[in-house]
Amino acid sequence: MGKNAKQEIDAWIKRLSDEDMPVFSSTVADVTQAVNDAETSAADVAQTILRDASLTSRVLKMANSFYYNPNDQKISTISRAVMVLGFEQVLALTLSLVLIDALSKGEQRDKLIDEMALSCHAAIQAEELAHQTRCEFPENVFVATLLSRLGNMAFWAFSGDKGTELLNLIESGEMTEQEAENEVLGFSLHQLTKGLSKSWSLGELLDKSLSGKHKTDPEIAVINMGKELAEVATDGWEHNEAKKVIEQVSKYLEVSVAETKKIVYGSAKKAKDITRMYGAFDASNRINQADTITIELENDGQMQQEDEIGLYPYPDAGMQLSILKEIAEAIEENRGINVILEMVLEGIHRGVGMDRSMFAILSKDRKTLTCKYAIGDDNERLRDQFKIDISNPKNIFNLSISNKKARHIPSDPKMVEGTIARETLKMLGTPPYLIMPTIVKGKVIGMFIADRNASSRQIDDKDFVAFQQFCQQANMGLTFLSS
Repeated sequence: MGKNAKQEIDAWIKRLSDEDMPVFSSTVADVTQAVNDAETSAADVAQTILRDASLTSRVLKMANSFYYNPNDQKISTISRAVMVLGFEQVLALTLSLVLIDALSKGEQRDKLIDEMALSCHAAIQAEELAHQTRCEFPENVFVATLLSRLGNMAFWAFSGDKGTELLNLIESGEMTEQEAENEVLGFSLHQLTKGLSKSWSLGELLDKSLSGKHKTDPEIAVINMGKELAEVATDGWEHNEAKKVIEQVSKYLEVSVAETKKIVYGSAKKAKDITRMYGAFDASNRINQADTITIELENDGQMQQEDEIGLYPYPDAGMQLSILKEIAEAIEENRGINVILEMVLEGIHRGVGMDRSMFAILSKDRKTLTCKYAIGDDNERLRDQFKIDISNPKNIFNLSISNKKARHIPSDPKMVEGTIARETLKMLGTPPYLIMPTIVKGKVIGMFIADRNASSRQIDDKDFVAFQQFCQQANMGLTFLSS
């Protein structure tokens, strides 16, 4: 790669990272880091997803669909989704949905839809081939294939005048697409994908597949076959090129052509359905089926998204019951104390509808509360900085711990004067708060805290009762597990 080409690619990467796709790049980095960390937990992955209420809702919707959850295990929390589906599957789901969001308002819309259809179709084909050949992590194959044309998708979404110039040159038929890319941009979009993969740490498997080497590696082989199948399908499955590729896949799988067709055509159907479930309706319509009949889905011609969900969750009695049931199942399965705490906090946040929920552990001298887990608004700052002195006997947290009772701390300043330290008010903001001691075998080990400070919504008695239900479930579960 020439010096000028590298400079141009670096400029594009900087623009995409800072201006056009910052949410996608940061989410990818956060989720992949959590998944690849040997000491990661379900909550570490959940934290990234829970920042976005709409994304949370859509990940759970997909996690409960037949394609991802054929055994129909009810999943109401992201933590549970990670336990049931696995880190890699939740990562694949999250990246797919975030990618669709990031590119939903592309400039060269027609070209972008083609690229999205191609990438989604190829990813499903490659993942199924990975299953057929017993690759260890089919979901990683899915992600690497989905992102293998990220440079193409990103360019056509945010191309501006350069996109128009490039499209005109491609349509003139004077040169191939790659030749046209080099002519107009000074680099190929494949090179842009390689640069984005390195810059955004999209994974070793994607880097390997983009290098053009390692073709005999089983994972690279199925990625390449998935891409070939998706590409030949754009002209219809009845064409000779499609038949040739299917025969090659048949030899690789060591099964009959008829059986291979069944696998490949089934993957095409699955790709069409799942892409529609992602919200990419137009891309779904461009994934050709074996009978060449395109089903026109009713939509407004746009990549439709779920209805907007408020920034902060509202109380949901049905969700509360579902999450309480899942917590009980996790206790029976002996999932561990940390998992139970994480699920309880997610239940308080999403089921009770609190802006944030946290668990603070009590020091050995019983004078300090330090945040161990936090979900929702400002959770990172709370985990890093929340450490308060509760040694004053009049302190409201101290009183709650002493009598082992939950409290609904009111917003009336006169009622809390002298009972809440300034450092606590600075850290949490003004009340109301809900607090309840975490009790294991009759001994207080910490405290659950929740509030709606960020949204300034009121907390009523029904919310307080629901909050206590989750805390009581945690106390019983922790006592059981500690035994």
